[in-house]
Amino acid sequence: MLTRLSTGIDFGTAWVDVCLQAADGTPLVPHQRFGNSLPGFQDFKQLLLETKDACGAAGIDISGEATGMYWLPFFLALATDPELTAHDTHLYLLNPRWVKWYKLCFAEDNKTDPSDAYYIADRVRVNRPNSTWHPDLHALTLRFYTRYRFHLVQALTREKSFFCVYLFLKANAYHRLKPFSDLFGVASRTVLSESPNFEEIATLPVADLDAQLDILSKHHLPDSRAAATKLHQVAAESLPLPVALQQPVQRILDGTLAHIAFLESQVTLVEGWIAAELVHHPAIRQLQTIPGIGPACAAGIGAEIVPVQRFLDGSKFDKRRAQWCPRNLRDAEDAVAKIAGLWWPRMESGNFAAEDRHLAKSGNAYLRYYLIQAADQLRRHAPEYRQFYHRKFTEATKHHHKRALVLTARKSVGLIVGLLHRNQPYRSQEVRRT
Repeated sequence: MLTRLSTGIDFGTAWVDVCLQAADGTPLVPHQRFGNSLPGFQDFKQLLLETKDACGAAGIDISGEATGMYWLPFFLALATDPELTAHDTHLYLLNPRWVKWYKLCFAEDNKTDPSDAYYIADRVRVNRPNSTWHPDLHALTLRFYTRYRFHLVQALTREKSFFCVYLFLKANAYHRLKPFSDLFGVASRTVLSESPNFEEIATLPVADLDAQLDILSKHHLPDSRAAATKLHQVAAESLPLPVALQQPVQRILDGTLAHIAFLESQVTLVEGWIAAELVHHPAIRQLQTIPGIGPACAAGIGAEIVPVQRFLDGSKFDKRRAQWCPRNLRDAEDAVAKIAGLWWPRMESGNFAAEDRHLAKSGNAYLRYYLIQAADQLRRHAPEYRQFYHRKFTEATKHHHKRALVLTARKSVGLIVGLLHRNQPYRSQEVRRT
């Protein structure tokens, strides 16, 4: 008699491949393939319940890889189906890397959908994860928004880089001389979009150009006279572009600026959605009490981590005590850092131990991005982290800022996990000591 029926699913855009295993890992039915659709789900559920009754299993374990978004609709249907819930069904969502490393324990095998489904089921049968997957619609909503914001910010960065390439053709001295502190500020955008070339700017008296810039910036330029002088210098030092190329380059610059403005408006819109959704996440809102951390950054971190309790489930082997112990917050901190790719794997073999340890960078790119953004704000606004950043900046031999910022992000993981777990606001180092 089976204790539990172990089922593995390999998800694709159109199909799901299924493997149902006995307690010893033997497949109970031949390879089955169903559509990744509502009719396919109904057929899979019927097979699952019939197999469970036939073998007398006490419950059902269903595991699948988190492959893109292909798994989500099927898993949501599994989690909310009343018939499956009545049969003590547990869902496990696996990191594809877990299955990849598990396959290395066996002889080399084909990379096919049927074999993938087998190894997914076998991974859970042999070593069941500590926590099951349950749908949290508010958490998913927040995660959708923060990941969409990440996508928009990345697109915005690419568009600005693309713009700079053609700006070099229009006026190759513009970026070097920096007539405006913000290349994409209102005055700079107006100058670059409304001026067909810099020959006209060169003919204008500095006083007239100064007055125009003051009007364009709505009197926000701190020193419009200096900006006018530098624009004259840009016009004098830039290599002239042939007349035949001036219009194509200007059209590309105007189109790119319009796209940049659209992306910026989308980022602002999504940040409003995020702020409104945070009402349902009191623990994540505590991250906003950290100096410099706004709603978007707090939500981006919290959406990828919560619930923190999943990192505390199970036990670990304590080498010092030579016994199994419950996981603590330090273990949760290490797990979150590893998921974000903010850890440095050791390389040891026998008497050899590598001196250089490189940042892993693998894992959740969204979490890593928001943690580093948060670290950049912490080093500006929190004295404790400012001191830590400067110390690491001084210690580094190369890539000073990047190294110090990544180490600051790693240090902040403990603070963030603690605040989420305790649902408490941030307290400075001085307050904690009193």
